[in-house]
Parts: sequence; structure tokens; C-alpha cells
Amino acid sequence: MKTKTILLYIIMSLCWGLTWFFLKFSLKAMPLLWGISMRFLIAGSIFWIIYFIKNDRVRIMPDLRSVYIRFTLLNYTLCYLLTYWSTQFIYSNLGSILWSLFPICVTGMAHIYLPDDRLNMKKSLSMAIGFIGTVMLLYNGESLGEDKVFLGIFAMLLAIIMAAWPNVYLKIKKPVINTFHLNAVGMSIAGTIMLCASLLFESGQTIPTDGANIFAILFLAIPGTVVTWGIYIWMLNHVHVSRLSYVAFFPPMVAIFIGWIFLGESLSPISLVGAGLVITGGSLINYQSRSPVQSTEMELSPIPKD
Repeated sequence: MKTKTILLYIIMSLCWGLTWFFLKFSLKAMPLLWGISMRFLIAGSIFWIIYFIKNDRVRIMPDLRSVYIRFTLLNYTLCYLLTYWSTQFIYSNLGSILWSLFPICVTGMAHIYLPDDRLNMKKSLSMAIGFIGTVMLLYNGESLGEDKVFLGIFAMLLAIIMAAWPNVYLKIKKPVINTFHLNAVGMSIAGTIMLCASLLFESGQTIPTDGANIFAILFLAIPGTVVTWGIYIWMLNHVHVSRLSYVAFFPPMVAIFIGWIFLGESLSPISLVGAGLVITGGSLINYQSRSPVQSTEMELSPIPKD
């Protein structure tokens, strides 16, 4: 692996792993809906700039419109709302670990809806490993968060399912996708929806303007969304999938370490084993279900932006 690729991989893994720390940090002081809206409006604006600089214009045809609607409402709006809400009650490291189930969830849905993407023995084994790991995490669930921890875990799993369906729907329709335009449109609309909801439901809450909280929002929007997504798109075109698949492995490791050091989040031995199984299952699914080189114009990232 070339030095440039290794460096970009490290940056991407660190940024994705750190997003969970900054998400947890921002939720302690900042209104939830306001935080989502600012993250998306900032990131969406940057994606618009990239889209116009690339000068690759998109026409929203009916099939493409249906994809945009599903990603905007399910992935960007409801999924992120549930992810932010549930992170209030569970450890940040647990959120990152659970999101390793995302590719497993996509694979399960693909088996149902895509005749040419059925489960084989290796995929089934990967899903079984991830399922066993999830059960082990739930066994000690009460030690992985605060009050309402199981409700938080349920909401996070529901968010993962919601995020998976638009990706499967994209494979069903097979339209040509400009990922920068999709992110620009989806995040701008979702950010506007969240801003309106914040003005309606959070009008009496204090919005912190200190440097730490502003930095947290900027980190979530720029390194945690735009930078990681940009690197992932580049790697889709330049890196063999057997290497790229490990993106399901390293960010949770970063989140576990950062949560332990700075947030006092610890995992019991059985939870650590369960976390390892979940992450391993997600990595194996990525490795088995993807072709060596893919075009960023046809398929989106298997790892959602937390």
C-alpha cells in the first residue's frame, strides 16, 4: 500500500472514530436538533461548492428523484435524528460498534430484494458472527450507557435499518449517481428540516457559543463528514476492496480508545468480545460483497457518516 493511501486511510479512520466523541460532547450542552441542522447545513454548503467546482451537472429524472427522496428522508433526516437521540443514552464507543452492523444489514436486505445478490456461505457466516456479537453486547447492555440505555440501543439499531434501505433501493434502481450532488441536496434539505424543527421545539433552550462547542460542530461537519466522505470516494477508485473493507474495523477501535480515555467509557470482557465479533462481521461482509474496483458514480459508501 502506497504512503499516500496509508496516510489518507489513517486520516479517515481517525476522523470517523473521533466523530463519536465530538457527537457525545456536543449533545451534553447543545440542543439536539440545532446540532444536526448546523452540521448538515455546513457540510451541505461545502458539498455544493465541490459540486459546482467539478462542473458535472445533474438532471433529476424520476428514478433519480426517488433515490434522493429516500436518502434525504430516511438516511439524512430520520437516521441521524435517531442516531443523535440514542447517543444521549449509550456510550459513544457502542454507537460506533453498532454501526459496524450497517453492511450486514444492507447485505440481508439485498438478499431479499436483489436476485443477483443472494447470500452465500461466506456472507451468511459474516452475518452470524455479527449477530452473535450483538447478542453479547446486549447481554451486558446496562453497563454500556446511562438511563434508557436499551431504548438507546434499539433506536440506534432502527437508525441502521433506515440507513440501509436507501442503499439497497439504489442498487435496485441503478441510476447514475453524483455523490457530491446527492450529499449537497440531501444534507441541505435535512439541515433545513432540522433547523425548522429546532426553532419550533427548542426555542427556549440555550445555544452554546463557546469555542469548544463551536469546534465540535465544525469537526462533525468538516472532518467528520466532508473530509471522510471525500477520502472514501477517492479510495473507492484507487484501493482494492480487501483493503478498503477494513474501514469497518479501525474507526470503532479509535472510538473505543477515545471513549475510554476522555469519557470514562469502559467495556466489560464479554462486551469487548462482542464488539470484536460485530466489527469482524462487518469487515468480512464488506470484503465478500464488493468487487475490487468500483465507480463512485454508481454506488455509495457502505459505512454511513455517523
